[in-house]
Amino acid sequence: MKLTHTLLILLVFSFFACESPTSSSSSGEKTTLTLEIADSIRVNYIGKLNLMDVNPEFKMILFFDPQNMKFVSTDFEGKILGEFSKDRDAPDGFGFFPMAAGRFNASQNIQIVSMFGIYEYDLDGNLLTSHKIPKDEVKSFSGRADAKREIQFVNDKILLSGSIARGEFNKTQPEFYDTYLQLVWADPKTGAFEQFLSLDSASIFQNNMSHEPTTLSTSFDVVNDQLYVISGIDPFLNIYEIEPPYTKLKRIPLQLTNYRLNQGEDPKKADPRAISYDPSYGIIHKLVKVGDKLVIMYETGYSEEDAIRSHENMSQSEWEEFYSRMKEKYKIRYQILDFEGKLLSDAEIPGKLSDLFVARDGTLWFLGKANAEVEEDFYTLYKVEIE
Repeated sequence: MKLTHTLLILLVFSFFACESPTSSSSSGEKTTLTLEIADSIRVNYIGKLNLMDVNPEFKMILFFDPQNMKFVSTDFEGKILGEFSKDRDAPDGFGFFPMAAGRFNASQNIQIVSMFGIYEYDLDGNLLTSHKIPKDEVKSFSGRADAKREIQFVNDKILLSGSIARGEFNKTQPEFYDTYLQLVWADPKTGAFEQFLSLDSASIFQNNMSHEPTTLSTSFDVVNDQLYVISGIDPFLNIYEIEPPYTKLKRIPLQLTNYRLNQGEDPKKADPRAISYDPSYGIIHKLVKVGDKLVIMYETGYSEEDAIRSHENMSQSEWEEFYSRMKEKYKIRYQILDFEGKLLSDAEIPGKLSDLFVARDGTLWFLGKANAEVEEDFYTLYKVEIE
């Protein structure tokens, strides 16, 4: 299978044959908990919008237009409150991409963390505060400009994931995984970054194979002053103390339906410089706390037959047609768990909902799925309850 450069970039950023021993086609005994749409907000906008944040207290929503590199904030009536973009070379710019989605802080301003520092803007894009990293200390953190990767305000710091694809070691070397740190504390008062939390010694990434950096992007949330972490594609829920030395409390296998786990590649055959994404394998996109429950969003990967087909040589048009069919065949799924990791429900995400969502005050907020047939000049945000 050969992908064009443009399509490969889209696939990598839409994140970054054997099944998992924890996977299950039936997923065991489950309750009837489901995701139910309770309300919606329509936002009139010409262009592309990705969801970043929803703040029910302030009744504000934050979007990002990736085509124009523009932040767009609205109220709960869909009225646009402010728009701004920042050139990467501008004196008040934060860089090309944030490390995670921007978020409203307690002052109703927009907090952004990038590999170059920590920045605060008002709704019109006026820079209010910034703490820039010295040039010789900047690290090549990857970033996402949507809600698949969020920042969390924890006490007086900001918590986020911090993937670095290239550094002293590369993905073909065991030292890369031995020294890999998954999360970052960012201090908005000083601008200091502190990387922490090693990969679990039992994770798939410690199997002496080469793994794509796109498979290591960590999902996390804070639950009752504990860190709940899923390390990239590794199908386990790890619970840690939130204070150093981040002692592991539990490691719970996830019962992901028909989950095709990528075992990695022979390091001798892998290109240490390449960064790619293979949609034929499963991937875990997000973990969030919703009230007294957890919600996980994931993709299963393909059947063995479809996986083999996906690696055959195809023209660009054949690949696009094949990938479109796979998206319809293998729907994105969600799981609902309790805080002990017990599986309560597993199902496909409702058809109106996209794969971008946030959890706020015990409620989920999903960006609506774009109309594939007709280009629309509005977006819909759905309020979703667990029932």
